[in-house]
Amino acid sequence: MGEAYGLLPPLRIVRAGASAGAATALGLAGHLAAGGAFTLTGTLLAFAAVLAPSWLLAGRERGWTFIATVQVVAQQVIHPLLTGVAPEPAALPHDVMFFLHVLGALAMAAWLRLGERRAWAAARRLAARILHWAIRFLAGAARPAGPVVRARPSGAVALPAAALLRHAVVRRGPPLPA
Repeated sequence: MGEAYGLLPPLRIVRAGASAGAATALGLAGHLAAGGAFTLTGTLLAFAAVLAPSWLLAGRERGWTFIATVQVVAQQVIHPLLTGVAPEPAALPHDVMFFLHVLGALAMAAWLRLGERRAWAAARRLAARILHWAIRFLAGAARPAGPVVRARPSGAVALPAAALLRHAVVRRGPPLPA
């Protein structure tokens, strides 16, 4: 599926891992800030739960709305995994926790979209540069061996070097007061 979009599986897993890692880190940070406990098992479960869908979705460039929606869902998946393994002794009310998860997910989505846009722009620039080099290489390989002599058209006259404009002074601005 990733090959259909032009993204090889090793690159997809890197993108998916970055997204899942960021979502898990955000969820864990919010969980700890709210007074929750930290366990390696809960964190690994949360990361694994977000990594699989992230890998499936990492095949192509995504827009802001899609990324934000996935991040909000990911935060709602991560929260019960973290609280199920390590209960929160001084938990915040559920509606406040939900609001904080949504707020964090939207911040993460904005950050990921900015990174997504920059990564794809860099990939497009790299592809254009490689294409440019390939065209230049192929054009150079098709050139005949030996010097290329360019003839001047019969009516053209060579200008002396002194006749060329060397400096230009432009004085443009508002008119002087009278």
